[in-house]
Amino acid sequence: MKHFYILPIKKFNQKVDDKVIIKAWKSGKIERFTPEDFAESINNEYFCEINNWVRVIDSNNDFFEISCIHRDDLESIGYDTSKVDDAVMKKLASKLAGDYCEQLFWNSLRIFADSLEIPKHKVLN
Repeated sequence: MKHFYILPIKKFNQKVDDKVIIKAWKSGKIERFTPEDFAESINNEYFCEINNWVRVIDSNNDFFEISCIHRDDLESIGYDTSKVDDAVMKKLASKLAGDYCEQLFWNSLRIFADSLEIPKHKVLN
């Protein structure tokens, strides 16, 4: 997903690296908006373009897809999807992702990372 990062001109160079921006956002030093929220802030005159740079970063570059769902999946287990719209499919996908993350993801991640011999950080005494 693309996000808009708001960078105060006094603290950031216009050509600052994306990794520096994301680190600053994670530490609470700058703001990040979805495209919709950014548009709303501009339309409500919240954003001051004179004092800030704006950078758009596609954060999907750091993520790797692990699953998806299609209406055919529902059809294959007996559900009629002829009247199921995209909003309902998005809610279903979100619920499935949340359930997977809560129940299986972390344990499976550890098991598969170990099986692929991904090294762990060394613990300092």
